[in-house]
Amino acid sequence: MDEKLTRRKLAKAILVPAAVAAAQTTEGPGELLKAAKEAKRRNGVDLAKFQVPMATEPAFVFKP
Repeated sequence: MDEKLTRRKLAKAILVPAAVAAAQTTEGPGELLKAAKEAKRRNGVDLAKFQVPMATEPAFVFKP
């Protein structure tokens, strides 16, 4: 068999099965949304543990 294996054929042989496998294992948008909301809730709980005085200045300046 003297068929030349071009770069495009090689890329197709490697990338297509990987893309199909990745597409089958990804989470749906609903699951990602739930995970993001849970992470936001956990961050809020963690930040609520600290007492920050009202005199504390932000690291930036508000300009109208």
